[in-house]
Amino acid sequence: MKAVYYTKNGDAGVLQYGDLPDPELRADTVLIRTHAISIEGGDILNRRIRPLRTVPHIGGYQASGIVEAVGSAVTDMKPGDRVVGFNWYGSHAELFAVPRHYAYAVPDTLDLDAAATIPVAFGTAADALFEFGRMQPGETVLIQGAAGGVGLAAVQLAKQAGITVIGTASSPERLARIAPLGLDHGIDCPSSKHLAQRAWRYN
Repeated sequence: MKAVYYTKNGDAGVLQYGDLPDPELRADTVLIRTHAISIEGGDILNRRIRPLRTVPHIGGYQASGIVEAVGSAVTDMKPGDRVVGFNWYGSHAELFAVPRHYAYAVPDTLDLDAAATIPVAFGTAADALFEFGRMQPGETVLIQGAAGGVGLAAVQLAKQAGITVIGTASSPERLARIAPLGLDHGIDCPSSKHLAQRAWRYN
């Protein structure tokens, strides 16, 4: 299969593209033929500093696509199904192997490009708001970094749940882009770098 991979940590210059062996199909595995991948902040962090789990190493947490094959223990998915999958690495390739419990059916009404972004951002936001935050309709939430991936997901999920949404972002322009997604109140909160620049200018 074709894949984007690296053999040492570094900036984007360490990335290579070429042929690598197909992933192993284990009993509990769903093998996805990739349609679209999601690029997460963790992908970049891993490439820069985290020790490689495999060499060569294929990065990437999640991807959407069509089931190519399933392991012998998988009985509720089959080749041809539309899915999005999560794993700790390996999505930036033609074939992506994920444990069955990290593979999710994608309805026909949802575009596979959009589905590729769901598990990490929306799963994290849902856990933060409802599993751990126990948010209820009528309450108010402050979402820091509302323009980021998890922040955008949290804004939408909170609004749909009847929660008043306050969000911070590093510029009025970013806040304006978030507003249609359910932001009730925005706070322009420049980054520490911008604050340092302003302090220097005013001194």
